[in-house]
Amino acid sequence: MEEQRKMDFIRGELAETIVGVLNANADLVEVKLSTPEHLDGFMSVIHNLVLVTKDKKTSEQKTINLMVKIMKGDEAFRETSFAKTQFSNEIYIYTKVIPVFTELLTSRNCTVRGSDWCPHILYGKAGKIPNFSNIYETILVMENMTLDGFKAGPRNDLDEAHLKLMAKNIAQFHACTYAMKIENKAELDKVVDGIIPMNFSKDGKLLDSYATLIKLGMDRIYEYIDKHPNVLDSDQFKTNMTKLRSKYGEQPIQLMQKFLERNEFSVILHGDYNRNNVMFKYENGKPVDLRMFDFQENRYATPSIDLSFFMCMSMPTGFREQFWTPLLKYYYDSLMDTLVDILKCARTDPRLETYSYDNFMKHMGKFGLYGGFIAAHFLPWMLCSEEECAQLAHHFVKDLNSADMKHWTRVSGGEAVDKRLIEIFRHLSQLGYFSIVDDD
Repeated sequence: MEEQRKMDFIRGELAETIVGVLNANADLVEVKLSTPEHLDGFMSVIHNLVLVTKDKKTSEQKTINLMVKIMKGDEAFRETSFAKTQFSNEIYIYTKVIPVFTELLTSRNCTVRGSDWCPHILYGKAGKIPNFSNIYETILVMENMTLDGFKAGPRNDLDEAHLKLMAKNIAQFHACTYAMKIENKAELDKVVDGIIPMNFSKDGKLLDSYATLIKLGMDRIYEYIDKHPNVLDSDQFKTNMTKLRSKYGEQPIQLMQKFLERNEFSVILHGDYNRNNVMFKYENGKPVDLRMFDFQENRYATPSIDLSFFMCMSMPTGFREQFWTPLLKYYYDSLMDTLVDILKCARTDPRLETYSYDNFMKHMGKFGLYGGFIAAHFLPWMLCSEEECAQLAHHFVKDLNSADMKHWTRVSGGEAVDKRLIEIFRHLSQLGYFSIVDDD
């Protein structure tokens, strides 16, 4: 009965609202609603919504293909999983932050257009929706990007073209924060204040799901080191991993909180910027455009969170060592190109001195370790077999703290994953990214 009520709302009131947004002079002729299994997520369900409209004057019919994203679970699940915070923040980014950034870019006649970052949003609401359910809900309606030629990229390793497109896109997004910080700090503060804080750890309270996942991932690495101590093949790497384990082995989530420190480099983040949350458009087999989505993890913090996440996850050993610094330089140049376009100034403008390349690289040195922790718990999911991934997904939902979840986290993907994780942390050690471990 409750599920039917929701479906009736989507087919009726929501569909009529969308038509009113798109064309007030059109009638709704037909509604088709389906729920593809492959779009089903842990915390949300995504429906395909197809609307057929008829213009009142010309009688012209038009078919509109949309996607409707709805938060899953009962109130208890949404509280414990922080789903209410995540989904509310996502809607805030789409309906408040991106429009502010888009207006900033448009008003300055910039070549970058904020409307090109994400799917077009037609409806976003968080709160009580009386005809939908009796509890707090979030509903997001967006264009179906696949019909414009966007599709998922490679599942794991990305080549230079994909990586540069990701770096450029997120650089443009970050640049808007810096432009507002320089010219309209009061307005930026208002925008930032609308983001509900989501700390990993505060006042003894932990973000439990992350605390469990990060610890399981790091425990896997430590166990592999115990069995193969020769992988710590330099004094620096051995010292770094030993200190990390000694200080944060029991609660790595406490170190994660340090990445949320606010400073002059803080930006409004995507927060979950990885290849599974972007779609690419291709021409002659090469990626030429990108759309990002799923802003549930957005925060106001270091850009290193967005950068180190997708770089650690998507760069294989060998290529990672070769292309890491050039990709950061490409991100930085894209950032500055956008920033000077907004401000209509030169790169030598004294207001940009804080964001010099040297200062940026020092900042990455302090906060770049973040991506390693994400890879520790997430790479096994991405690199393992379908059967292993199904086990992880099942136990994630059933009981995140179970022995079964622990087992599958530690074995999925086999030794190939173990070696890949070691290689990531070895590279981060070589880059000098472990300084945050000692920074108390």
